[in-house]
Amino acid sequence: MSEPIVYFGRNASIMALVHHQLRSAGHVAEGFMEDAPLFARLESGPTALLILGGGVEEGPRQELRTFCSARGIRLLEHFGGPDQLLENVRAALANG
Repeated sequence: MSEPIVYFGRNASIMALVHHQLRSAGHVAEGFMEDAPLFARLESGPTALLILGGGVEEGPRQELRTFCSARGIRLLEHFGGPDQLLENVRAALANG
């Protein structure tokens, strides 16, 4: 896959785990913990999928839903924990 998977969350430990899982599965992955750099990244180039972590507050979560919908960016709101992440990513990419 040439387009990166971008992920957004608030917990540094979980972000590190997500990065490791995605990279280990062969994905190009970019993670963000702050809103402004994430939006700048999403505006700057193609994105295969945005994974939105469960710890992201409802305000930014809704803003990202609207943003992604308007730009045709696939969005996975992941609440399932790290053991289900790759399965959910595969499903989200397949259902694009």
